[in-house]
Amino acid sequence: RASAFAPPSIPPPPPLSMPVWSLSSPLGQTADQDLPSSLRGESADKHSMNIVTFTTAVSVAPPKTWAVSLYTNTLTRRAFLDSKVGVLQLLRPDQSKLVPILGQRSGYEDGYDKKDECKGAGFGWVSHCGGGDESESATCSEGHSKEEEVGLRLKVLPGCASYIKLKVLSYHNAGDHDVALCEILDTATWNDETREVVSCLLDEEGRRPVAAAVIDPTTALYTGQLREEGII
Repeated sequence: RASAFAPPSIPPPPPLSMPVWSLSSPLGQTADQDLPSSLRGESADKHSMNIVTFTTAVSVAPPKTWAVSLYTNTLTRRAFLDSKVGVLQLLRPDQSKLVPILGQRSGYEDGYDKKDECKGAGFGWVSHCGGGDESESATCSEGHSKEEEVGLRLKVLPGCASYIKLKVLSYHNAGDHDVALCEILDTATWNDETREVVSCLLDEEGRRPVAAAVIDPTTALYTGQLREEGII
């Protein structure tokens, strides 16, 4: 009888060039004993980011849903499944140096701080209030987010090509990954002039504050570029 899983002799699928997404999620719902020492205690900035292996749209009609593939035993996976909320961030071509920081090191490593490493690379994390259920405003200043009031402060990378705020509906084991089925709460873009994330949700008069970004290899980071640069 044929095995349910492919044997190691079967080659991997062709290396397609795909957009590179980072996932950001708060750790406010995760117990201290499950965190590295640098993220324990009330004063710690409890947040995690990684590079998502795979993510894709699943449905178009409301509620719009995406599937996010999360490598098991990662801190961001734990944060996302515990808090049930996160932000997908589509990296730009000039952010390729963040991939080794966010995707090739673990947030569980004591002494390794992804937030500090990103800041050193020129992309310090900033606060963000998404639209949808939690906030009427697309942005917030440090210390004034509604997410903070319920222990769900969100941080994002500045300057990304696009942002998608997600709520976890369910998740399923898929071998060395878990697949989270998520509802889209908001989409947003970055404003270089004000250095803030701006929601793409319709305003009270039915107008869209900003147009959706055009996504192609000139505006977004793709895995083809990562292969050319020897990162993957």
